Amino acid sequence: MTQPVVSASWAGYDAIAASTPAAAARSYFTGVTGSWTAPALRCGALASARASVWVGLGGVLDTRAVYGPLQVGIDADCRTGRATYSAWYEAYPEPLQRLRLTVASGDALTANVSIDGAGRPHVSLRDLTSTHSAAATLGGVRVRPLATDSAEWIVEGPVSREALADFGSVTFTNATATESSSTGTHSGGVDDPAWGYSEPDVIGPQAAGAHLSDVAELAAPGPLAAAGEGFTVNYDSGALVAG
Repeated sequence: MTQPVVSASWAGYDAIAASTPAAAARSYFTGVTGSWTAPALRCGALASARASVWVGLGGVLDTRAVYGPLQVGIDADCRTGRATYSAWYEAYPEPLQRLRLTVASGDALTANVSIDGAGRPHVSLRDLTSTHSAAATLGGVRVRPLATDSAEWIVEGPVSREALADFGSVTFTNATATESSSTGTHSGGVDDPAWGYSEPDVIGPQAAGAHLSDVAELAAPGPLAAAGEGFTVNYDSGALVAG
C-alpha cells in the first residue's frame, strides 16, 4: 500500500491498472462496482455545503484520454439547513447528467460503471431500498478515448468556495473492479494483487492558490476490510483511522 494521497476534494480509495490499453496485450479496467448507504447529513445552520459519493473509472493518472473520469453516484447537499439528494453520472469534461432516480437518506445504493465488448460505457445506479434503478449508455464515448487506467470509490467535497457537508461516515461494500487484457478478465477488490497498486485519498490542506476549495474540514478513509472490498470514509478525520 502506498502512502495516502492528499487531495483537495477526494476521500476514498483508487486502484491503478497493471498497465494501460495502449497496446492490445496490455490490461485495463472495464468495470467498477460499489455499494453504500446514502448518508444522513448534519446540516445545522449551514447555508450551503456539498458532498458526493460515487464510483468511477479513469480519474487518477495523467493520460491523453478525451474522457475521464467516468462516474456515477449521488450528491448529498445542504441547502439553507436542509439535506437534499440527487443521482447523476458524468463523463468528464462533458456536463454532469441527472439520473431519474429519487434518493433519500438511509437508502441502500449500488453503482456500476462498465465497458462492453464494443467499447460502449454503461452506468447504473440501483436503490435497493426503493427497488428503483436508473441506467444510461454513453453512445458518444468509446473505450479508446476513455481513461481506463484506474478505478475509484470516492466521497468528494466541493472544489468551489463551499463547505464540505458533514456526512458523518460512508461505508463502501462490494468495492470491486474488473480488469481485461488479451488473456482474459479478472475481478477483485480494491487492493487486489493483480492491480498495479492501490492508494487511499485524504481530503487535506492544499498549497495556497493551488485550488479554489474552501474546505476546512478533513475527511479520510479507514483501512480496508480483510477481503479488500470494503472501507469507511470518515468526516473530520485527517488520517487513516480504524473502523
